[in-house]
Amino acid sequence: MAQSEIPPAWRSAVTLILKTGKKGKEIIWTGDSEQDFEESFLGAWLYEAHDAIRTFLSGASPSGCSVVMDRPAGTTFEFYFLFKGRKAYGKVLLKTDGKSVVIFSAHLPRKPKLSCE
Repeated sequence: MAQSEIPPAWRSAVTLILKTGKKGKEIIWTGDSEQDFEESFLGAWLYEAHDAIRTFLSGASPSGCSVVMDRPAGTTFEFYFLFKGRKAYGKVLLKTDGKSVVIFSAHLPRKPKLSCE
C-alpha cells in the first residue's frame, strides 16, 4: 500500500482546530508526544508544531497513511511535514466529535517510511 491524499474534510477540521483551539482542551498532546517533540526540537514551542502541521495540511494534496488507533475514537493519519526546515513525523487523531485532536507524534522520524509504504 502507498500513501494517499489525506481527505479534505479531515484536513479542514484539523487545521481549524490547530488554529483556534487551546492546548489541553481542543488540542491534546500525549505525554510521550510532547516529550518527543521537545527532545527533537530543543527550544521550540508546541504552537510552532501546530503551525507547521497546519501549513502541511493546507498545501496542495498532502499525503499520508490512515492509522487505526485503539482509542480514543476518531480518525488518525500519519505523515511527514517540515518543521523549521527539517523533516518531521506527525500522527494526529481527529476525535469523532470533530471538535478536538490528539497529537500522538510530532518529532524527527525514527523510520525511513510511513506504515503504509
